[in-house]
Amino acid sequence: MQKQIPEHKGMQGQSARRLRRARRAPVPATFITALLIASLAFSDGSEELAADSRPTNAGDATATAEFLRSDDFERDNAQAIGGVWTDCKTIHPDFFEPLGIHDGGVVIADPFTRPGLYGQKQRCPTPLEEGRMYPGIGCAFVDTGSTTVSVKIIWSGNHGISKPLPVAHVEATPLLYVTPGNSRFGFGAWISEFWGKPIVFAGYLGAPVENFEVVVATLLDAHEPGTPRELELRAEKAGEVTVWIDGKQLAFGEKQGLKPIRVDDALAHSTLHGITVDAHCVKPASEVPLIKGIESASIEVID
Repeated sequence: MQKQIPEHKGMQGQSARRLRRARRAPVPATFITALLIASLAFSDGSEELAADSRPTNAGDATATAEFLRSDDFERDNAQAIGGVWTDCKTIHPDFFEPLGIHDGGVVIADPFTRPGLYGQKQRCPTPLEEGRMYPGIGCAFVDTGSTTVSVKIIWSGNHGISKPLPVAHVEATPLLYVTPGNSRFGFGAWISEFWGKPIVFAGYLGAPVENFEVVVATLLDAHEPGTPRELELRAEKAGEVTVWIDGKQLAFGEKQGLKPIRVDDALAHSTLHGITVDAHCVKPASEVPLIKGIESASIEVID
């Protein structure tokens, strides 16, 4: 049974972009998933712990036990996300960039706040000179008091790196099990593209984000750049996550299939859950604060 979370008093009412409930049916995995994953050259590290992994109490990161049912972000443009969200930059100012509000959606408010090095080759235009910066990645969370949750977002759908603005490469995901003391930090699933094909990566955001780590991946049947999509991460048991797109469960290849993805035990005790936006492929980076990553979000505790 799902317990609806009371809305924050500062939130707006119903909007055209409020999350919708859709029927759930499995999405079959494509036959070339295995080849795709092999070409990505990542290891399946779902059972490996990062060197500094350790359980972290939610109270270490935030004192508030307040959380929300839904946020349509229909408020004035701002350099901060506002509401009851805790911006990850307030926890790790050297690892993330701030989230803000623009045109009724979540954006990276300032993509020039942190230096960094690319930890791997990027299949996108170098955002800044010589690729010496990793701008445009931020997140926010709330303390739900629960390790079993459903977190949904409406992603803007702007993943096509070959398209001109405003259809630029902006990824977003629900973020589960945020653990500030762990280098894996939190678990998400990003819709992106690979060799011109839509793809979904599931894994760890990383803190700093150069530690981004893919656990499983699969091709998506189709995606039209600029078309909003509902993306949901569900944990009906602590540390076991399924991925849903437009109300249908996503299968990750023959080995993983529809089985829940196991999250690092060092993260799975966290009750902090939220959202993240990744606009590091947008060029010029000065356009990043104008391109929405998330149009609405909702969180429900699952009893």
